[in-house]
Amino acid sequence: MKRTNGWLGVGLLTIGAIVVGVLLGEAALRFIYPQQLGVWHQDRNGLALHWPGLITYLPQFGITASFNSVGMRDREHAARKPEGVFRVLVLGDSFMEALQVPFEKSLPSLMERALNERSGRRVEVVNASVSGWGTDDELQYLTRYGMQLKPDLILLVMTLHNDISDNLRQQFHTIRNGTLVEQPPPGGSPFRYELLQLKAFLATRSHTYQLLLRARRAREVRDTASQLRSHVVELFMPSDTAQISRGLELTALLLERVQTLASSERSRVVVVLLPLVMQLSDERFATFSRSASGSARDLEIDKPQRTMKRVGDRLRLTMIDLLPGFRDWTVRGGRALYLERDGHWNEEGHRLAADIVVR
Repeated sequence: MKRTNGWLGVGLLTIGAIVVGVLLGEAALRFIYPQQLGVWHQDRNGLALHWPGLITYLPQFGITASFNSVGMRDREHAARKPEGVFRVLVLGDSFMEALQVPFEKSLPSLMERALNERSGRRVEVVNASVSGWGTDDELQYLTRYGMQLKPDLILLVMTLHNDISDNLRQQFHTIRNGTLVEQPPPGGSPFRYELLQLKAFLATRSHTYQLLLRARRAREVRDTASQLRSHVVELFMPSDTAQISRGLELTALLLERVQTLASSERSRVVVVLLPLVMQLSDERFATFSRSASGSARDLEIDKPQRTMKRVGDRLRLTMIDLLPGFRDWTVRGGRALYLERDGHWNEEGHRLAADIVVR
């Protein structure tokens, strides 16, 4: 009995020492080398969403980001649309999630203020955007959640350098015999789902967990970045590769389904095309082309926009192309629109984009 008690005491002391060590390490990491914490989790179908009510400090951007009671990077909105209000639902990826700037300086917030000032009517802009979303995710969100908000206008914001590749994951929809079909819901036990939720919770709260996750995924991140760069180069090629062609076919079918869903509720769809930073000047694009293919003549600077506009014309979708306005701003010597190392818009980029969209 004494030996058992002795072993028990040693075990408890060991566990206590480990817990104290982990807590001290977490505290030191938060002070010395704070990590970028996550803000996301998944629903039972695998759709990425934000944690409802989360408030977190983002040291890489020096801002505190908050999310409303249903997980939107936005202020609170009534589930039921107020009488006499024109409601705009914004769906996009990390550019519209806009963790790099205060929410009040982001396109959705700026657009809401401008529309209320200029339109003479009550306009409410609801930002449901989540980092990593493509058109496939946005259609899934609309089907499960978004149409319940009764939007009068759905603003789909396309990040041209990765939305098509995101859609090619075919997580929620795929093509069969030329028709868009829903993928079956993911399998797995309730335990597996709760385990995923626990991991997402730790990624949101623990700097230690994020550091370990970052180290474990370093190679995966490098490989993904390399694949994305190859995909971006293919977007600018005069002729579409087989992968780009399939991605465009899938994207067109997804947009058509969004349009059908919106029309069933008497809502409109407008698509905003976001430019890539290398498109903002001929000099930048020439440098990009040489590094990508060895010849600046091989790639076409506005090919992604022209391709998507053809899709829009066929579907009779209104498309707002930000590229001309962004190029004009840059050529006239305007201030930088993108964060140098991050690649997303800074406050000036959001302001200019909002001005063009509202115009």
